[in-house]
Amino acid sequence: MNKQPHIPDPETSKRLLANLHRTRMEVQEVNLELGEINAMLAEQLRLQKLQRVRQSLTRSTAEL
Repeated sequence: MNKQPHIPDPETSKRLLANLHRTRMEVQEVNLELGEINAMLAEQLRLQKLQRVRQSLTRSTAEL
């Protein structure tokens, strides 16, 4: 049983390559969207920390 790899005809190769390119671009799009979501969450965390620090400063100033 000598199974040789089958080389697809040029039309099939072209179609498969186009599909791979589209899939790669879709994955890149999803990665960029995830990066944007990550940046938004990081900004929200930064703002929450800033708010807590300001509240702490306000409380400590009021106690003086």
